[in-house]
Amino acid sequence: SWKLLVAWPVLLGVGITFSCMALIFNALAKGYDFFTYYFTLFLTPMMFLSGIFFPREQLPGFVRAIADWLPLSVAVDLVRPMFLDRWPDEPVRLVGVLAAFAGVSFWVALALTRKRFRS
Repeated sequence: SWKLLVAWPVLLGVGITFSCMALIFNALAKGYDFFTYYFTLFLTPMMFLSGIFFPREQLPGFVRAIADWLPLSVAVDLVRPMFLDRWPDEPVRLVGVLAAFAGVSFWVALALTRKRFRS
C-alpha cells in the first residue's frame, strides 16, 4: 500500500522525538551507569503501557488516560493503522502531540547540553 510511504516520514519523526529525549538523559548523565535509568525508568514502562504488546483497552481507566499521551503510544496509534492499510484516527492530534514532544525535548536537551558544556 502507498500508505507505507507516508509511514516512513512519520517514523523519522518518531526517531527524532526519541533521540531528543535520549539527549536529555545524555546531558544529565554523571557516568555510564546513568544510562540504564533511561531504559529501566523511561522506555521499559512506556513499552508496556503504549499498546505495543497488548491492547491499552485492558488497562485501568486512569492508567489508560496517562498511557494515551505517552510519545510511544502516539507513535503506535499513528503508524500501526498505516501498516494495516488504514488511516489513523485523529492524525492531526497525534502528529501535534508527537511534534510537541520533539520540540520540547529538543529545547530542553539543547539547554541542558549548553549548561553542561559551560561548566
